[in-house]
Amino acid sequence: MKKLSALFLVLLLALFTGQTLFAQDGAVLSNEADKTGTMDELKISMDANNAQLAKARQTYIQSLLDVKNAKANYQPTINLLLTSTYMPNPPIGKMTISVDSLSSQLGIVVPGAAAGEYITLYNGMKNVYYNAGLSITQPLFTWGKIPNAVKIYTKIAEIRALAIEDTSNQLTAQLKARVSALKYMDEILVLLDQTKDTADELVQVSQDAYDNGMLLKQDVAKAKISAMEIDVTRQEIMKEYRTNLQELRTLTGNEDLQANDIDYSVNEDEIQAIVAIDHDELYAMATRASSEPLTMLRKQTQALQLKKKIAQDSLYWKPDLALQVSLSYGGSAFPLVETNWYRADDYGLYLTLAVKSTVWDGGKKLNDVSYAQSEILGSIADYDAAVDQLQSVAEENIAAAELAQAKIEYLELKLEESQDRLELLERQFAVGYISKTDVLSQQIEVYTNQMNLIKEKISLAQAAYTLAYVTGILE
Repeated sequence: MKKLSALFLVLLLALFTGQTLFAQDGAVLSNEADKTGTMDELKISMDANNAQLAKARQTYIQSLLDVKNAKANYQPTINLLLTSTYMPNPPIGKMTISVDSLSSQLGIVVPGAAAGEYITLYNGMKNVYYNAGLSITQPLFTWGKIPNAVKIYTKIAEIRALAIEDTSNQLTAQLKARVSALKYMDEILVLLDQTKDTADELVQVSQDAYDNGMLLKQDVAKAKISAMEIDVTRQEIMKEYRTNLQELRTLTGNEDLQANDIDYSVNEDEIQAIVAIDHDELYAMATRASSEPLTMLRKQTQALQLKKKIAQDSLYWKPDLALQVSLSYGGSAFPLVETNWYRADDYGLYLTLAVKSTVWDGGKKLNDVSYAQSEILGSIADYDAAVDQLQSVAEENIAAAELAQAKIEYLELKLEESQDRLELLERQFAVGYISKTDVLSQQIEVYTNQMNLIKEKISLAQAAYTLAYVTGILE
């Protein structure tokens, strides 16, 4: 049963640390042609190849075998033992008697025997001796320990079946969050290229203006620093991009997956629909009793209660009853094969009714009952902690979604203002009121606002899909 407790600990850790795996990372931009990886196809690949799912399924298969083994205890146990012993010097050798002694003892003359001749009475044991034993043991009464053991392993199998579903949901949420982040980063990388071109042009224009005495040296240095910052930002985004793509390869079990294989557009309607749900409703769904994590914990408590019942039924002076039928044979003839093997009185049939009970063991069995009760209380505490943790995860991601939405609204207004200002500066430049550096600097600001807006959309997608997983509304 310690394995049982360890299982739930692993499940809880996987649940409550899962949202930290949604950070975006990943690969190199590639062409848009020949896309084959739709979201449905990525899910199919994940379902077939993901190592976590494969492990969860094998664990479930093992639990089903445990159920079969527990049910097998209802059936009799049949054991067969067959041994063959070779004796170079058998303990009973050849027995002979002289004709004279035999005639003297019997008082008759042995016909056809010459005086002094020896007659063989027994040829002695053979060099090979066989032993065979067949025993059949059938439990008759065990105070319910066998059926309760079956129920325990059935509960464990049900828990592991739920673990497969929970793992699949968690991985699907990660898949959607990472693919969305990857596609958003595609847009950021395009904007970074455009920003880099504009920054390079700004450096050149600033240098020309400085050479003509129309701009300060500090302004040229500032333009060069801005261009270098864009290079650093691109390297950071590329690092996240490559990491994100590698995580997608791990999720789908496809090490050959490339960015241009993924045919997916971010479903912003779905994201907005998730975060638009009433907060109280989200809290209620996150802590619903029917959720996989809480259902697993309830089944854990039920299994531990059965474990306590078995411990109570194993207390002192509670005997188990079993019937044993034994058939034994020992002789020099191979049983069931050689002729006349059964004529020697070397076999036996025994019927045994066995009663076994522990009278005292220093109090270990009493401790087993107390230990089982402690495990039950611990499981109940785990359930309460899980409810609190699910509530906390929901609150954290609702807050993250609200923050991202507020920033998006702010950045959309800021972007609109910067675009309007860019249009104004372009008109002023066209009539010679301002220099081109003013226009280029404003263009960089527009690109920066666009990139910041996309970054907040990534944060919103991550919070939304985490909420979808926790609340059970993930499609």
